[in-house]
Amino acid sequence: MRKSVTAFTLVELAVAISILVLLTLTVARLFEAASTATSRSNQHIDADAEARPVLDRLAIDLAAMVKRSEIDYYLKSPASPQVISGLVPGNDQLAFFSQVAGYYPSTGSRSPFSLVAYRVNSDSNSQSYNKLERLGKGLLWNGVSATSTPLVFLPLQISAFWPSATGSTPDPQNDYEIVGPRVFRFEYYYVLRSGSFSATPWDTAAGHASINGLQDLAAIVVAVASIDKKSIDLLSSTQLSALAVNMVDYTPTMNPGDMLAQWQTAIDTNTVSPPIPRPALAAVRLYERHFYIH
Repeated sequence: MRKSVTAFTLVELAVAISILVLLTLTVARLFEAASTATSRSNQHIDADAEARPVLDRLAIDLAAMVKRSEIDYYLKSPASPQVISGLVPGNDQLAFFSQVAGYYPSTGSRSPFSLVAYRVNSDSNSQSYNKLERLGKGLLWNGVSATSTPLVFLPLQISAFWPSATGSTPDPQNDYEIVGPRVFRFEYYYVLRSGSFSATPWDTAAGHASINGLQDLAAIVVAVASIDKKSIDLLSSTQLSALAVNMVDYTPTMNPGDMLAQWQTAIDTNTVSPPIPRPALAAVRLYERHFYIH
């Protein structure tokens, strides 16, 4: 008597193999999606780690800002539109006196004041090109040195004594340091004591036409754009500066959030030539913070 032999048919084997292939592809796609999400999360964390110390350092400097009517401030205004190297839009600069430590001359009696300035380096021949820099120039007491400039009083201006703090020229003492190696866009505007937003650091509606010790200023709102260290390697300096130019300057007609929304549109449309790789664009992070003055 013959025994029956049970076995898989070719159709059953084909179905089993098909199911196995589908399961393998599904698992592979899940792993790929998880890897992509993890990689993007790491990019964002890296960009966050780049921008936050910059904003924290700026918070310390602005909190200790000297507020006196007889000294000069280099802040954006209609008389000083902050157009750097002819780029429109362009990165802003600011310079002010602050009660924080700086890089002091080797001799002389140190004062508790420093000249502090921030800028994105716009010199394409510099190793700091497209990087956010901070100047911390420690000042001596008035009258103790014939060569080192102390705290200056109006009508003397910062730009006359420290042109590197208000332009793109190198600082002769090399007191600039890179604080944001991958922060490539820097813009700011103001909140007045009246509660209105402004591109001018005084209240024209109140009939004022000068800073006058920051009497009308409630806060400075700073916006920055940063990118992670891996993505920036995918870009040329020309592409990065072109992307910064595509990010609009603040205008008084903007509502809160409008400027960052337009920056994000500039990133999404990607009109830079040659186009920036999408993975690098996805890593660009935008930040905005209010720094209250009074």
